[in-house]
Amino acid sequence: MPEINPIEVIAACIERSKATTDRDQIAHYIAEALGFLQVDEEPEEDAFALLGGAIEEAAAEDPRCAPLLEVWTDLEQQRLAP
Repeated sequence: MPEINPIEVIAACIERSKATTDRDQIAHYIAEALGFLQVDEEPEEDAFALLGGAIEEAAAEDPRCAPLLEVWTDLEQQRLAP
């Protein structure tokens, strides 16, 4: 199995998310990226921080990432809820 490059995984998630406004599809891209990042021996918390930071940065630079940021924010709130 080839080594997973976290930067490529994150970039693919962001790029694919730009092509749709379907929240379910975007959530799938996020879940897939988190799965790959955690498989790459990143702890769950680190994977969330890494992906979240990249999504926030992308949304600040490209308005096409607004739906991605919205879905990410919802997922973060669900994750942090007791």
